Amino acid sequence: MVSAGRVLNPTRAGALVRRMERLSSSGDHSSALALAEAHLEDLSRSRTFLREARAVAARGGAISLQRRAAALELERGSNPRLLRLARELEGRWLETSPEWSPTVEASLAAALSRVRPVEGRVLHVVKVTLPYRQSGYSVRTRYSLTALAAAGWEPIAVTPLDFPENVDEVPAEEWVDDVRHLRLRRPVVPPHEPFDEYLDAWATALANAAAESRPELIHVHSGRRGYETALVALAVGELLGVPVVYEVRGFFESLWTSDVRWAEQSEIFRRRRDTETRCMQRAAAVVTLSESMRAEIVARGVREEHVHVVPNGVDADTFAPRPRSSALAARWGLAGRFVFGYVSNLDHFREGQELLIEAALRLRRRGVPATALIVGEGRRRGQLERLAQDVGVEDAVVFTGRVPHEEVLDYYALCDVFVVPRVDERAARLVTPLKPLEAMALGIPLLVSDLPALVEIIGGGVRGTSFRTGDLDSLTAELEAIYQDPSRARALADEARNWVRTERSWARNGQRYGEIYRSVLARGH
Repeated sequence: MVSAGRVLNPTRAGALVRRMERLSSSGDHSSALALAEAHLEDLSRSRTFLREARAVAARGGAISLQRRAAALELERGSNPRLLRLARELEGRWLETSPEWSPTVEASLAAALSRVRPVEGRVLHVVKVTLPYRQSGYSVRTRYSLTALAAAGWEPIAVTPLDFPENVDEVPAEEWVDDVRHLRLRRPVVPPHEPFDEYLDAWATALANAAAESRPELIHVHSGRRGYETALVALAVGELLGVPVVYEVRGFFESLWTSDVRWAEQSEIFRRRRDTETRCMQRAAAVVTLSESMRAEIVARGVREEHVHVVPNGVDADTFAPRPRSSALAARWGLAGRFVFGYVSNLDHFREGQELLIEAALRLRRRGVPATALIVGEGRRRGQLERLAQDVGVEDAVVFTGRVPHEEVLDYYALCDVFVVPRVDERAARLVTPLKPLEAMALGIPLLVSDLPALVEIIGGGVRGTSFRTGDLDSLTAELEAIYQDPSRARALADEARNWVRTERSWARNGQRYGEIYRSVLARGH
């Protein structure tokens, strides 16, 4: 810290602020963070420098630096916004600290130890469910729960505290597909609630639900950041004295930023990854979606015999081939078009829909009557629409927005090719999504980025084709080849549908889960 008598040089501070901002904005986070670290103490009297140091640290995922810069700002004088920010950073720090765990209210914690579990009853702690959120996550949850019920178990779903957001009238208990769902709701949600305080409140609410439902086992599924659902479920499971199975549906630690080049180099990435790993290691068993994900989990130090694959599945009777709807094609101007599309939410940069927009332009210039069909809604929709306008290809891209659940299959059927253009990012490399399996069941030719998890789905080229990840030339060439000679893609699609019907049924998953549960319960807790 500089002495009180040392004179601050505002010109020098201003020059450093501008330099850090340029470096950070250009993606050179390492240099920007190094500058902030080097001058944090000697420029601690400059509010402008401290604010920029915080901004640089936020963009670079350096939470330790953020906390220190905020603390130095508070020494210069506080205001409500800065106090909230400092408390938020403290909550994010605690949430990813190895010594921290959510706390259940003491009286309830003591009562949990006296609860007698009901045989065969399993409490599923999940991120989202139907009917409030339609996504690959909620679809997998729906079919997994019904498959377990059919296999003789009694699944109960419980959603996070305050889910669903921005919905006024939500019953505390409701039945979805004959499975009981519990909603943990508060009459008033505290504004600006720090992460750790929210997880404490969630753990207490979940403990109440567990005391009432008396599960023999808790099965927790990945949350928004991955590990936060597991932190809460493990805290409650340990108090209740029942085993916790952790279903790792993705690796979310790199999704804190859209800067793919830096995402996995940051401090926040390492803290989130380490927290995720600790949760896996504490669980009685880990379930995941693919062999590529299983290999990653074992490589983190989780015992190999405790990691099980329960892949995504498809209801092949519901997802059966159907003709293209002429009315729907006319509505979106797709009659006579070569349509390549993707059905997904528009929230995450990893989905890579930008490449579809650029491919549509490239194909049109080559004389192919191509249209990119982008089905779904999300935070990035406006950004993607602006890209289509900027490259001058609006008439070759269709954004449908969110479509009614009962019409989704008809939108799939509009596609001549289903393209999964995921970018080279950690979760995309390792996690197998549900949507391509649905396209395969519908008999639609599949074209995917050549990422390990996606190549695993197509059997290395036996059930679909691939293009070089992020490579517009490669994607365009594959699409043009299918347009010119669709017979090979059709043969691969037939092979894919046969494989999905035999190897990826939800009913078989119910049996897989049951085998895992019995093994865990036989070992004791």
